[in-house]
Amino acid sequence: MEYLGGGKRASIALLLAGTSLWGLFSAGLAVLGSGRAGPLVSAGAAVPLLVVAAATGGRPLRELRSHPRLYLRLGLLEAVNISLYAAALSIGPVPVVVALHLTSPIMLLGVAVVHRKRAMNGRLLLEALLLAAAIALVSWRPAGGVDAGRALLGCVLALGSAAAVTALIMLVARESAHRDPTAAAGWQLAFAAALSAPFLLGGAESGQRLLVQLLLGAALLGPGFALYWRAMRHVDAPTAGALGLNEAVVASIVVAILDRSQISLLTVIAGVLVAIAVLLDVRERT
Repeated sequence: MEYLGGGKRASIALLLAGTSLWGLFSAGLAVLGSGRAGPLVSAGAAVPLLVVAAATGGRPLRELRSHPRLYLRLGLLEAVNISLYAAALSIGPVPVVVALHLTSPIMLLGVAVVHRKRAMNGRLLLEALLLAAAIALVSWRPAGGVDAGRALLGCVLALGSAAAVTALIMLVARESAHRDPTAAAGWQLAFAAALSAPFLLGGAESGQRLLVQLLLGAALLGPGFALYWRAMRHVDAPTAGALGLNEAVVASIVVAILDRSQISLLTVIAGVLVAIAVLLDVRERT
């Protein structure tokens, strides 16, 4: 399947497919409503990927022995990302949480400004104001069945996950050309599962819910990561960030169908404001 990764158009198609799977995963996690799902969804995603990598000649054990620090770092960032994201989704409101989770392109620009690689300008200020307005809309008064305090907490957790995603994008963009995508994605998620395992000690859940978490990881999260690693060989970070909005669109549509209490006019407006901010950021880079 290596030919699928050849060329930017094919990679964009892979990225759209991967983010669509992530959108379905986000919707499933939101409907499930478990803030401690991170370890199990990561484990459920990692095991099939490593099995497939071994079966197709990816030699995952040799890859791990060659770059243990890389996968420890990836796993730590992913553990922070998915743990905060799962908690944010369990709080809601889902459209805004998913959109804020995908603000990494704006954060990448902020990093460039701090390191004086880019100058602060009016567009960056407008992007920050749009994000602030989106958060204010959903925390100002109850929206989408979520009270103001919980909505604000969900937004803060989503921004925390976005910060971890920002670091992951930079690391994956640097390493993707040199790694087997299936093995790399598998080890990233395996380390994330191990590092976030203590969250499972927070309380008991039914066997059915635990099984659903494993299946969400295996069927949606894992394949999405494998496609993402493959696509990043030919897609730069800003483009990946912009296409990441596809995850928010898919998740919001599915959640609207499955759980209408998560959707309100305020959450829709807030989600649109975040999308505009991200698209402005991408336009500045191109």
